[in-house]
Amino acid sequence: MKLVKQLIIITLISMCYKSAFSQATDSLSLFPNPFGSSATIHFDIVQSDTITLRVFNKVGQTIRTYFQTTVLPSGSYNINLLGDSLADDIYFIKLDVGSKKSLMHKALKVGSTLGIINPKSNETITFYPNPVIDQLTIPINGNKTIILTDINGKILKTFTTDQQIISLLDISAGQYLITILSNQNEIITIQKILKIE
Repeated sequence: MKLVKQLIIITLISMCYKSAFSQATDSLSLFPNPFGSSATIHFDIVQSDTITLRVFNKVGQTIRTYFQTTVLPSGSYNINLLGDSLADDIYFIKLDVGSKKSLMHKALKVGSTLGIINPKSNETITFYPNPVIDQLTIPINGNKTIILTDINGKILKTFTTDQQIISLLDISAGQYLITILSNQNEIITIQKILKIE
């Protein structure tokens, strides 16, 4: 009987602890990121407050406004971000909580498929081999700017080359996005690659 009482007390304490501390700070996240046709903006607010939730492009223009100085009770919220009408690019999600706190999250919009059709020739470009161990072939002739980002959109490497084979020996195993830009800084293709050891 004493053991049962101890278990009940431990269970009650852990339930109270979990509810009291499960939402200790305001938070903002996006999944999946990078996203294609849609993503979920998730945010938590610790206490009832006035919030504003907006999506900006990289030059600071507001693309979407979900809440504008709206009072919300404390809790967790999910908002669907539709990406079909958005160009493949980097976006920023900003959550203002009250007048003193702002949270920002970077979002990377890529095509719903791994490769984007080259707008100049209407052909699909495929990087190979994928998964890659050391060298990746990018079958695009001429000068191009290559931007390598991690799956969260952090730029790891940017360089311009006329070569079709690039070395990825200095990159650790994981999933990455490679964006290829033309000389006019237009996106030619964005592809997801898997680097293995």
